Amino acid sequence: MNVQMVCLADQYISQVNAMFPGSVHDAYILGNSSIPDMMGQLQRHRVWLIGDSGYPNLSWLLTPVRNPRTRAEECYNEAQGRTRRVIERTFGLLKARFRCLHMTGGSLYYSPKKVCQIIIACSMLHNLALRRQLPFLQEDGPDDSVVAAVEPVEPVEPVEPVDSDEEEAEEEDNDNRESVIQQYFQ
Repeated sequence: MNVQMVCLADQYISQVNAMFPGSVHDAYILGNSSIPDMMGQLQRHRVWLIGDSGYPNLSWLLTPVRNPRTRAEECYNEAQGRTRRVIERTFGLLKARFRCLHMTGGSLYYSPKKVCQIIIACSMLHNLALRRQLPFLQEDGPDDSVVAAVEPVEPVEPVEPVDSDEEEAEEEDNDNRESVIQQYFQ
C-alpha cells in the first residue's frame, strides 16, 4: 500500500491515506484528495504543507528547489528538509511501535481493505499513545522512512496531462515559493 500522511510538528497524525496500492504515485494521490481544496481555504492564513521532490510545487505545498542557484535557495532547501523530517520520524515511529507495519516485523496477510483498516487503526492508536504519553517499549529506535502528506480518498480516474493553464498556475506556484524564499531566507 502507498501510505501517505499529514502530521503535525509534535508527530500527531492528522490525516492518513492507505487506500491506494504501492504502484500509485504520491502526486496522483494528492491531486485526487480533498487536501487541495482544504489548503486553498487555509492559504489566506499563510499555512503550508511541506512535501518532497516527488510532489509538484503548489501555492500551499512547498517542495525543494531542484537546482538551487543562490545561498537563499540552499538555506530554504535545508530548512524545508529539516521540517519534512518530522513526517519521516513519525512514520518511522509508527512502524517501530507497530511492527506489523514494518517489513522486518512481519507481513499483513489480509485483503487490501483489511490492511488499510489496520494501518488507520495503528495511526489512531499512535495518536492515543502520544496523548497518554505512553512509553515507547521498542528496543531499537524508529526507522526513518519517507512519506508524504494526504488523507483517505476514494480512487478516481487518472488526472489528464498538464495543459497551458496548468503551466501558468505552476509558474505562479514557483513565484509563491520564491516569495517565501525572499521573505524568510534572504
